Amino acid sequence: MTPSDIARTVGCTRQNVSCVLDTFLAGTSPETLRDFQDNKADVYDALQHRLLSSLTQEKIDKSKPMEIITGAAILEDKARLVRGQATGINVSVLLDVVEALKNRPTSAAIPVETLTTHSEK
Repeated sequence: MTPSDIARTVGCTRQNVSCVLDTFLAGTSPETLRDFQDNKADVYDALQHRLLSSLTQEKIDKSKPMEIITGAAILEDKARLVRGQATGINVSVLLDVVEALKNRPTSAAIPVETLTTHSEK
């Protein structure tokens, strides 16, 4: 939408819309902002890479490791979230599944032939 279209829609002047957009975008073009939004996960990945690759033993010795780890983990979660991927795995649920599989009777196992036969139908 152009500033004129926005002004007509919300009932204000085009100058008011332009002023608000200029303040909001702080000199960034709408196209640049859309490009950033379209590539946000990649931006998060690049920042995470820069953060982790900039570490030296001296920096690690002088910093709090949890800050670095937390920063990298947040960037990982945000990138995965933007991509629609899982951001957390419930470890206790996975352990319950493993335990249930260990405790099931061997007769409860599904023969490979059955899986193959059903998947080929």
